[in-house]
Amino acid sequence: MKTFLKRIQTTYIYHWIIWMILIVFKLIMDFSVFGNFVILMNLQIFVAAIFLFYLNYYWSLPYIIKQKPKTIFIIVISFFVIYIGLTILFSPPMLHPPIPPKDFPKDFPRPERMMNKRLNLHDIFFKIGLFSIIFSTLLFFVDKWMENQKMIKALEFERQSSELKILTEQINPHFFFNALNSIYSLSITQSKDTPRVILVLSDIMRYVLNDKNGQKNNLNDEIINIKKYIEIQSIRFNKFNNINWQFYGNFEAYKIEPLLLLTFIENAFKYADFGKGPVDIKAHLQDHILDFNVKNFYENKPSARTDNNQLGIKNTKMKLDLLYPEKYQLDIKDNGSEYEISLKLQLN
Repeated sequence: MKTFLKRIQTTYIYHWIIWMILIVFKLIMDFSVFGNFVILMNLQIFVAAIFLFYLNYYWSLPYIIKQKPKTIFIIVISFFVIYIGLTILFSPPMLHPPIPPKDFPKDFPRPERMMNKRLNLHDIFFKIGLFSIIFSTLLFFVDKWMENQKMIKALEFERQSSELKILTEQINPHFFFNALNSIYSLSITQSKDTPRVILVLSDIMRYVLNDKNGQKNNLNDEIINIKKYIEIQSIRFNKFNNINWQFYGNFEAYKIEPLLLLTFIENAFKYADFGKGPVDIKAHLQDHILDFNVKNFYENKPSARTDNNQLGIKNTKMKLDLLYPEKYQLDIKDNGSEYEISLKLQLN
């Protein structure tokens, strides 16, 4: 019972708004024609109309749409046959209005102001019944369409959430594998910077594992995390002069999907050939648009960039499609020795 009342109060509240508009409009029309609101007559009309409306809306239509197409056809034809029969059966006799005498007195009831203030079965079946059935049928299918649209949106949101969860579970192990590989490289050479790298890496891992239940991270925090990752790679490759980065803009005022940008930077360092040129990283934020660019040179080998080696890039493209539809532009250029990605992302 509570669920039913809540449904009427929320989902179908516009029904009552439409009824109020119809009632007010009918009263105004009656006043303009008959000189009064004809309250008793209109009360009978709308009680009958509302009863027939919701009888059709909550009982007849839900029952009919559950039937097979052949059964629905039979029900509709039967309804029209019965409806026409009842209207003919209860049709009142034709009455001619009284003809006013030649010396027309002022108090003589004029034909256009004469009306029957009592409802008969013909009015209920033919006039009020037809209006209520058509009106309720139209609103019933409009409501069903709206419910289906809400269900479709809910299912689409659930699908996107599932896809994002799968993508995140793929990207995080991919990141940790690359990070541990960096420490392994330093440990082999017994670099004195290994403790510093482990410390910075622990900060990065803490940031990555900081689950915010699907919420976006502050863009400034994301940039700080990227800078820490660049520091690790600088120590690993001992190429401080061969890594160029520029970050400028009011990053504090915006939020972004976690690790969205870091994937492109990971990819650059993974394949970078510093003998050919530097790794360039730029992030420029202006007028709600983040302009992000990563460029690196790589060794020209057939196996240098296979589909399996670009899992992170593919997943990031899918995340962009899901999270920022029609709000980003991603360009990837590869001339065989130089790889460059340019991302323009609109942030709210």
